[in-house]
Amino acid sequence: MDLKESLDSLYGIASDAAQAAARKTKQLAEIAKANLSIYAEEDKIKKAQVELGKLYYRDYVLGEEQDEAEYLPWCQKIDESKQTIADMRDYIDELKSGRVEITEDDVVVVSEEAPAEAPTEPETEAAAPEAEQPEKPEETPEA
Repeated sequence: MDLKESLDSLYGIASDAAQAAARKTKQLAEIAKANLSIYAEEDKIKKAQVELGKLYYRDYVLGEEQDEAEYLPWCQKIDESKQTIADMRDYIDELKSGRVEITEDDVVVVSEEAPAEAPTEPETEAAAPEAEQPEKPEETPEA
């Protein structure tokens, strides 16, 4: 009977170790997913900042007054992405501290808003060439 108890005990220890390794692997996978979400949001911020800059520069070149209504959607996208990044960083901290227990149902949502935003970007891209057109006539009289 001692042999059987020893084998059962050994089996229990091995099983616990395997479960702990599986939990740690899931934790690391969740952290990696959250980091990918952060990188995606940072990319969205950079794109929004570029578009915002194009709009601002176009208004500057044309001598138009700054239209806050035109800038506001891009600023809101930046704010939303920054909030998502802060939430993801909090989630990562919770994962690392063990305050969140990972189950198979837990999934980090990777924001896939870029395809949904695609229709709004061409509108600003169409506006961007307007900013380039006035530059050429201004350069010609100076030269």
